[in-house]
Amino acid sequence: MTGGDGWAALCAGDGPPTPFLALRHSRLMANIREMADRVTGRGGHSTPHLKTHKCLEIARAQVAAGAARATVATVAEAALAFDAGFPSVLVAYPPVPGERVRALTALTGRGRVAVTCSRPEHVAALAATGAEFDVYWEVDSGTRRLGTAPGPPTAESVAAAPFGGRVRLRGLMTFAGHAYGATDAAGLAAVRDQQDEALESTGAALAGRGIEAPVHSVGVTPLARLESGRAHEYRYGNYVFYDATQVALGGPDAAECALAVISTVVDVPAPDRLVLDAGAKSLPAERMTALTPGFGLVDGHPGIVVEKLYEEHGLAGSAEPHGLAPGDRVAVIPNHACTAANLFGRYEVHDGTSFADTWPIQARRR
Repeated sequence: MTGGDGWAALCAGDGPPTPFLALRHSRLMANIREMADRVTGRGGHSTPHLKTHKCLEIARAQVAAGAARATVATVAEAALAFDAGFPSVLVAYPPVPGERVRALTALTGRGRVAVTCSRPEHVAALAATGAEFDVYWEVDSGTRRLGTAPGPPTAESVAAAPFGGRVRLRGLMTFAGHAYGATDAAGLAAVRDQQDEALESTGAALAGRGIEAPVHSVGVTPLARLESGRAHEYRYGNYVFYDATQVALGGPDAAECALAVISTVVDVPAPDRLVLDAGAKSLPAERMTALTPGFGLVDGHPGIVVEKLYEEHGLAGSAEPHGLAPGDRVAVIPNHACTAANLFGRYEVHDGTSFADTWPIQARRR
């Protein structure tokens, strides 16, 4: 599928009933190629996070672009990765005893499985299975979600973990999610430096104890365009689609976004107001950065702000005449593409001329 498909073309004509999740195929493929080239150009390896799309067809495109390992958050996403042809997965979620570890153990029969850990108890849970696992130890570089403090504190925790036998320390990873709190390029660069220094100081502390962790893994899409190349693996996920948050943070422009919710205007109660049929069941009710003014970008109408979401209604205000009438369709680029994908069961794929295919979102809500 090729073509210069813009959002206006996707809103023209009948198309599927709204609201629906539209995917511009040519833009998707361009985003995948461009990121693969960017990572290769800095001497790294791409380990894309499939939690963004949860879709077999997109995972296969990432394999074709050269990605050799997938990052996933769930067992369902890991199974999808193996189905797509990835020979190995990194499950970036802590292993805890019980059903989660049993499911991880079952995965080892399909390919190589690495798991992120941040406590000796996590490693012990993997070791108790008797299965073969690689471990990426998570270091907290400032997000304060998971991970141990950089440097000696992490080295002490790793030294206390029961590595050996079939469970081996493969590397260090961090998630610099606090990049979403940056308000300019300097703020993003500061987060990048913080993540790199956290991994490097921890690697040095481990080496001082005679412990090797040869791979350093990072990955948060707002930093993708200004990485220093000091890591070895990059786990970007959102880049396949991009979204209004990435645009607000100064990464891609809106034309690089491959995903939008197509919605119908159902009412224009006043010249400065309109109501869409896309509410909280179609658009993520998230503002990941203060730089986004509402709940998505309305393509072609920069003056419209989606201000409030009810379940089935999106209430929007307009600072200028918008020229829309009931029955018109608009494309809303969501604030968070990953969550938008999880709200729908399929992508309606546009080839530049028409909606030519439907791709299921196989690992959704699992």
